[in-house]
Amino acid sequence: MYLVEKIGNLILITLEGKVTDDEIITIKSKLKDIAEVVKDDVVVSFNLQPQKIQAMSFTLESKVNDLLKFCHISGLRVYSYRF
Repeated sequence: MYLVEKIGNLILITLEGKVTDDEIITIKSKLKDIAEVVKDDVVVSFNLQPQKIQAMSFTLESKVNDLLKFCHISGLRVYSYRF
């Protein structure tokens, strides 16, 4: 599950549980639509507690890294929080 919302110049991306490749593509598309690259910062929040796992799986880590790389290439500063 994911949620993308813009509050002022802050874009909040919340990822919870299992995240699919299609969801990552959709998130990127939404970022293209709402980002004002010069002004915006991005916070990515990971909530993995529903899965009851100690660490991110390699597949999920790869998807998250793809999203973070997209933000970097797009000029969006990312503040990343994992819990």
